[in-house]
Amino acid sequence: MVEGDSGNAVAEVAGIVSAPALAPGKAAGLSTVLPANLPFDQVRAWAVRGGVSVLQQGLFAGSHFVTNVLLARWLAPASYGAFAVAYSTFLLLLLLYMALFYEPLLVYGSGRYAGSFPAYVRVLVRAHFVLLLPVGLLFALAAPFFGRFYGHEFQVALVSLALLCSLLLLVWLCRAAFYAQLNPHAGAVAGACYFVLLVLSIWMLRRYGALSPATALGSMAGVSLFVGGAGLHRFRQAARALVSSPEVMTRRVLSDHWGYGKWAVLTAVASWIPANIYYALLPARFGLESTALLRALMNLMYPLLHTMMALILLLIPILVQQRQREGLARVKGTALQLVVMFLPVGALYALFLVAFRDPLLRLLYAGRYANVSSWTIMWIGVLPITGGIVGLLGAGLRSMEHPHLIFWSYLPSTVVAISAGIPLTFHYGVPGAALALALNDLPAIAVLTLCLARLKGVGGPSRSAGGDGENGA
Repeated sequence: MVEGDSGNAVAEVAGIVSAPALAPGKAAGLSTVLPANLPFDQVRAWAVRGGVSVLQQGLFAGSHFVTNVLLARWLAPASYGAFAVAYSTFLLLLLLYMALFYEPLLVYGSGRYAGSFPAYVRVLVRAHFVLLLPVGLLFALAAPFFGRFYGHEFQVALVSLALLCSLLLLVWLCRAAFYAQLNPHAGAVAGACYFVLLVLSIWMLRRYGALSPATALGSMAGVSLFVGGAGLHRFRQAARALVSSPEVMTRRVLSDHWGYGKWAVLTAVASWIPANIYYALLPARFGLESTALLRALMNLMYPLLHTMMALILLLIPILVQQRQREGLARVKGTALQLVVMFLPVGALYALFLVAFRDPLLRLLYAGRYANVSSWTIMWIGVLPITGGIVGLLGAGLRSMEHPHLIFWSYLPSTVVAISAGIPLTFHYGVPGAALALALNDLPAIAVLTLCLARLKGVGGPSRSAGGDGENGA
């Protein structure tokens, strides 16, 4: 489950620091990811990098979390429901974008294009706008059709999303660029700017009576342009200096990203359906207010889930380097050990949500979304556990450049969402949707575990680690 801030949410403004090379090692504990014989200074540097990565994700995702809470408090339930449906549409765009840009950048930016990284990012910036401008136009043309089902307010929000999607997603490209360099420090500064500017803009819209689903999306786009543009600007001159044949570079980058992303696109659709279909289904029988309630409850799980996503984003480039130096067996062991370490943390978080559900809902929403059963909250509390496990196992397969296996792992979840989730939602409403969401990840976990266990090989350097891109030109 991926949040854009799951199904769903990810600009740096300072420099890049290359990660230190990893040496072999076999110890447990921290050496699950880092070799045991690293000097203390390098171990401390990795620990600080992980903490800053969590801080960066906390700031970016926290800004969307706070924005959602404020919108749930300040908008009427039907208006917040319209925003929730529009936001789930944005998450579909985000997942497709991650498939073609974000995930390949994490893998290739820390591997085959590490030596020509500024030029690599500059190619992706151009491709970003070339792709998203016509996509936005198609969404704008479809808005009147969907407006018939979800109302005028949703139609306006969808038009806003369509026109601004290239700006909304720019900050994610920038964040991925710095994650691939294993340097999230600058992102913490950008994240703080993003957090303050977004929350301030939402507050200003309410103060002047202009807050709506469409203007909220507009605020997100404006802040993303400012922060993401500032982070990406630094690559312009460096790219020109490093590349002697930009046309060759462009063809190679686009070919590599499509080779990886053609499977990841299918995975994006397969993962979006079980995570977001219920936002679109609930209004058919229970109204947009039910969608607002589901979104308000889902906000409770994001603090832990986003913390895990921050660590996973940092983990993928580390596993790529680990695969190149120590082979597939070490990567598989790392992923499975991290799953075992995460399980008790997730269980404690779920129990916390159940025990304090009433005061939490009153604190966040001023009593607007109350009287929710403990079972419904329990299903919501399970989601960070299953989502974290899926993310950790998927990180192992992504680092091995096997995106097709990720797709086949998500496909059973889509089948469960359609065959069991839709009937549960139509019959029980929000509690049924919460139960369906908890069930959806279980088939993916089973298939991901099987795929990871069955992979064989000794690993070693990737097929193009030193011979593709400008490194080998």
